[in-house]
Amino acid sequence: MIQADARREATRVTLVGMWLDIVLGIAKLIGGVFTQSFALITDGIHSLTDAVTDIFVILVTRAAHTEPDAEHPYGHGRFEALGTTALGMLLFATAGILLHDAYQRLSGTDPIPVPLWGGLVIAALSIVGKEWIYQYTMRVAKRLNSNLLKANAWHSRSDAISSIAVFIGIVGALQGYPWMDTLAAIVVALIIAKIGWELCTDSIQELVDTAIPAERQRKIRDCILATEGIRDLSSLRSRLSGGKVMLEVRILVDPRISVSESHQLGEMARKSVISQFRDISDVIVHIDPESHSVEDHAELLPLRQELIDDIKSQWEDLLEPKDIKTIDLHYLESGIEVDLVLKRRKIDAKLAKKLGQALDSLNFISKFRIFNELYEKALTPRLS
Repeated sequence: MIQADARREATRVTLVGMWLDIVLGIAKLIGGVFTQSFALITDGIHSLTDAVTDIFVILVTRAAHTEPDAEHPYGHGRFEALGTTALGMLLFATAGILLHDAYQRLSGTDPIPVPLWGGLVIAALSIVGKEWIYQYTMRVAKRLNSNLLKANAWHSRSDAISSIAVFIGIVGALQGYPWMDTLAAIVVALIIAKIGWELCTDSIQELVDTAIPAERQRKIRDCILATEGIRDLSSLRSRLSGGKVMLEVRILVDPRISVSESHQLGEMARKSVISQFRDISDVIVHIDPESHSVEDHAELLPLRQELIDDIKSQWEDLLEPKDIKTIDLHYLESGIEVDLVLKRRKIDAKLAKKLGQALDSLNFISKFRIFNELYEKALTPRLS
């Protein structure tokens, strides 16, 4: 429902901007021809490219806000980055064409015509209209946290700025400097090129999984560490998708708490981050019992079933299988700690010592504890 509402709102504001671009673009093209203003014609082309990209934005936004599916489990947000990149490339290409035409106009032998004052009226109307649609689109973009809508809003702002340059250029031409109209067209083209370049670079950073700024990472780290029971973070990785931040964090917890308690700490941290940072859409939490100084330490230790078989083989003359309720293992940097729970109400101290001594040959076991089934008494024999 939220995705559908966001898609409808993004489509509505884009359609309003599209029709405004069409009306202004046609008006500036026709007005530029009749008033002999090359700058106004250039600005009209700029407005019509806005209309084309508005349609493009509608299609891309529809795809970007589609719910995750089996083929795209992380959602479709990257479609927005791809769309923004294509939009930037289109603007850059348009700027190149306009700059070429302006150069041909200035370097030609034919005199540059002086535009008529009517072009000022059209340019003024464009300034007002494009500034209004910029403000409207930017409000929606911030509410939806959509980079593509923000890009489209700045595209509208660029049209307003370029219309100001056109207005100044026509005024200068009417004062006896006809080349200022062409100069205004060059300014418009450079504005378009700058925005196209920025859109491409920002979107490419998202596509190559550029991390969020260090200061934001620090705030997120502080938020996670505020959760009682989380000792530290061993890593925090971030990337962007459709204007939303996706995080992957590794938290360090007490190695002896249960799996369910560790999971609970991870969930608390995840919800805390999402509630405090509106632009974070997902947090994947990995639980680490403690930090290992040697990266391959865990790979050197035997897996559970292999170790359990070894332990039971050491105890075959001391315990019956039916006497064992559970054997819990704790994989730590110092080695493996073994907790044995017996189906007995009392624990014999001599038996406990023999069980501990039987594990001496397994040198990766660092500690051994025995508990009875009701946890009425605990005895921790020392390994010799």
